[in-house]
Amino acid sequence: MKRILPASFYNPLTLFGSFIVFFNLGLIVFLLIVDLLAKRPKPYSDLIILLVLPLFILIGVALIILGIVRQRRRQKLSAEEQGLLVIDFNDQKQRRRVILLSMGFLFFTLLYAFGIHQGYEFVESDFFCTRVCHSVMGPQDRAHAFSSHEEVGCSACHVGPGTKYFVLSKLTGTTELYSLLSNTFPRPIPAPIKGLRPSREICETCHGPKYALTETLQGRKYYLSDTENTEWEIGLLLKMGVVRVPTDRPPMMHWHYGVAKQIEYGTTDPKREVIPWVRAIGFDGKARIYRIKDGNASDKEPSPEQKRVMDCIDCHNRTGHGFHPADQIVNVLISKRLIDPSLPGIKGVAVKVLEDTYAGQKEGFYAIGTTLSDLYQKKYPDIYSSKNEQINQAITEIQNLYKLNYDPAMKVSWRNFPNNQGHMYSLGCFRCHDGNHVSNDGKVLSKDCSLCHILIKRQMEKEKSQAILTIDPYPHPVDIGDSYKETNCSDCHGASH
Repeated sequence: MKRILPASFYNPLTLFGSFIVFFNLGLIVFLLIVDLLAKRPKPYSDLIILLVLPLFILIGVALIILGIVRQRRRQKLSAEEQGLLVIDFNDQKQRRRVILLSMGFLFFTLLYAFGIHQGYEFVESDFFCTRVCHSVMGPQDRAHAFSSHEEVGCSACHVGPGTKYFVLSKLTGTTELYSLLSNTFPRPIPAPIKGLRPSREICETCHGPKYALTETLQGRKYYLSDTENTEWEIGLLLKMGVVRVPTDRPPMMHWHYGVAKQIEYGTTDPKREVIPWVRAIGFDGKARIYRIKDGNASDKEPSPEQKRVMDCIDCHNRTGHGFHPADQIVNVLISKRLIDPSLPGIKGVAVKVLEDTYAGQKEGFYAIGTTLSDLYQKKYPDIYSSKNEQINQAITEIQNLYKLNYDPAMKVSWRNFPNNQGHMYSLGCFRCHDGNHVSNDGKVLSKDCSLCHILIKRQMEKEKSQAILTIDPYPHPVDIGDSYKETNCSDCHGASH
């Protein structure tokens, strides 16, 4: 048989190394195809394709070189040429052995490829993130399961595609693992703001800024904490993003993207609630800096550690696993009739039992059940008898709310994780738009409500329903005069209240 390669190549060690090289090259091609056909980029695919499999290829190359070197030494010591194993397919016994070995090799090859792929899928799963590595993230795991992003894995946002960020996340994870084993981790565990990648590398892989949204209509229903659970509804037309000025950029989803090329801000507050410095860079490249009037902010630009480029996460910071205020989530359950609104005072007592302090979740579950049951049994015995089923359903729903939004052991509640999307329960928009940030040329970041939304006022006329837009004063359900113009919503409804 004519040999194509040098004689030193034909030895078992070199041939085995060659097999390892070509086998793993095939796996790289296979995983690349899987990755290209995936609907979303796989955060750990680069790790397998660019790090793990090439490592095996290097091992195979090392075996090839080692086999060649050994074979040349042997050839120098012996003039006799080394031969390869001869297989005679005319021999039934040899033929059967080759077929069995080939089938076994094919089976274990497929098993190996399947194992590699399943292992890769496992290490990017939510189970691996929240129960294997970060077992203390139970509250976040439960909240994520009931969020709008429940089908998006933890690693898709917290790591994202790319080997670089995988390595950085694992280096950070090493210190977190030590904190976990030594029980020195903080309670509650803070949001990893510093380690988050820019949202354009994460969020915009799904929420690409291809479409401009003009306005969106929202009807918001609330219930007062009185005996009748008085229903109160407000309609809002939210101005989502169209800026009616010509730009050379494609339409973006939000207003901020349409008026500035980039917005930066500076803060020393780890929760980013205190923002004394803002810089907006226009499409013409000119920058305007806003500073808080009554603060101690100097003309100096914040340090790189204090400065951040504004992106989606600055407002939509709890979109993956939010912890919702009791007042907000009880409103939703009553509006969906999962809690019967005819139960006297259910709104107020539900909020109270959810906001009470308990030693643990079990104690909270028990207290919620006994408090609600005792209330109706003692104060409203007739209702307790006639609507026992509705009361029990309300208890179950409120206990489920408590499980998803509160964890005393980890000190988790909405109070420790402010949601910046809006301004009802945290400063949110008013971190910058407080009417107190002024630029050198006198421009003010407005606090005017109509900047972002317009109230919708219903008007009945000649038996026809007609909606009109208005910029009338905000119709607060309880008369608070004009104080809402100066007082932030979160001053009364927020965590400090």
